[in-house]
Amino acid sequence: MTSKQENAELLNKIEAGLKLAIRKLYEQKAAKNEMAVICENGVIKHIPARELLKRQDP
Repeated sequence: MTSKQENAELLNKIEAGLKLAIRKLYEQKAAKNEMAVICENGVIKHIPARELLKRQDP
């Protein structure tokens, strides 16, 4: 395996881990009926975590 392939594989694992961590965070906040703070197009927004869970891929 080349270094480029190893880097791509590592990047994919890191991205998958981040997506999982963010999903868990939203699930915890949704269970408490809390808001999440996100940045969309350079604008900081407070959005209910339940709404963000609906936006994410299953």
